[in-house]
Amino acid sequence: MNRCFIVADDFTGANDTGVQLTRRGFRTKVVLKPEGVADDGLSYVLDTESRNIPGEESREKVARLLAGLDLKNFDCVIKKVDSTLRGNIAEEIQETDRVYGSGLVIFMPALPALGRTTKDSVHRLNGVRIGLTELAHDPRKPVLQDNIAGILRSAYDEPVGTLTLAQIRAGEIAFDAARLWACDAETNEDMLAVILAAKKTGKRVLWVGTAAMADALLNADQPALPALAVIASVSEVARKQIRYAESKGLKIQTVDIADIIRGGDCSFYVKRAVDALKAGEDLAVVSSASYDRAELDASLEAGAEQGMGRDEVAEFTGNAISDVAADILDAVKVSGLFLSGGDTAIHFIDAVKATGAEIVFELTVGIPMMRLSGGRFDGLKVITKAGAFGTEEVLPTIIRKLAEA
Repeated sequence: MNRCFIVADDFTGANDTGVQLTRRGFRTKVVLKPEGVADDGLSYVLDTESRNIPGEESREKVARLLAGLDLKNFDCVIKKVDSTLRGNIAEEIQETDRVYGSGLVIFMPALPALGRTTKDSVHRLNGVRIGLTELAHDPRKPVLQDNIAGILRSAYDEPVGTLTLAQIRAGEIAFDAARLWACDAETNEDMLAVILAAKKTGKRVLWVGTAAMADALLNADQPALPALAVIASVSEVARKQIRYAESKGLKIQTVDIADIIRGGDCSFYVKRAVDALKAGEDLAVVSSASYDRAELDASLEAGAEQGMGRDEVAEFTGNAISDVAADILDAVKVSGLFLSGGDTAIHFIDAVKATGAEIVFELTVGIPMMRLSGGRFDGLKVITKAGAFGTEEVLPTIIRKLAEA
């Protein structure tokens, strides 16, 4: 995919969808008028500013703004909708569909990272159907319909197919019975499965969804390399960050330091990590004590058996984790590396014989993005963070940033 055209109904939505293209290396402009769209190889997001006006007025506005554009010049067309179903969704889907001449319409408004999911065609916010949330009482534009198949049926006089989670996860995805489809999704994997199946039809598809739709489309065409995090800090802050990231779906692999001190084989951990990364999963490799404070005592006990003091155990841990990380990176390519803890970072740099790093930018206060200089992984993107630094939610943000082009 080289160029994408997105129709959004408000400015913030236009930006949060367009940035999905930018972060993957696609130059993207947000425009308010069709005159701003040029045949210059760029992707465009057209903000129609039509969310809070009456339905028929929004239909007319979308029709007017799209009238002079040839959407077939773009590799994909997305009708961006609000992830909580606010706005004139039915009217704007129908008008964009008419102008584009779609052979297939895939309506999948999930945004799993923010708790917006769809099951049995009912759209939900953090597990609660939208119609039972405060959004149903919004003073400007209350959400009157939370059934996405119902939204399509309200605008079209043709069959609307539904694709359930059970069908998606069983691989029973077919688009023969209808042109219009309301699709469930609870995870990014659900979304990707639907998109891959729809693309195989060879039809001109109008994709209707949120920023997650744009991200999934990019992953379908150009899968992002997974990211690797390496954490050996034993601070309570780091532990909370690991547990939070795990609750959000990040795969965690612990390395049993006590076992390694007693002669355990590190290759076991390397193989498991490589298998996960080759499967496309982002991964955090963490020392056992980083994940569970009780494991620190186990490591110290194992060290004492070998005549090691606390500092020697800490040094051993840093070296072991760094060697595991280096062996992983020798076996599989990643989008970038996150190192938590100053000792962890310097142990890794020493292990791979890097001469230093070039600072690229500051992700957030005190957390820089760098590229390694010299050594086995020259040019590798690396983000470092002091173990006791940052908010509980920072790790998923870092992993996501590493995936950017």
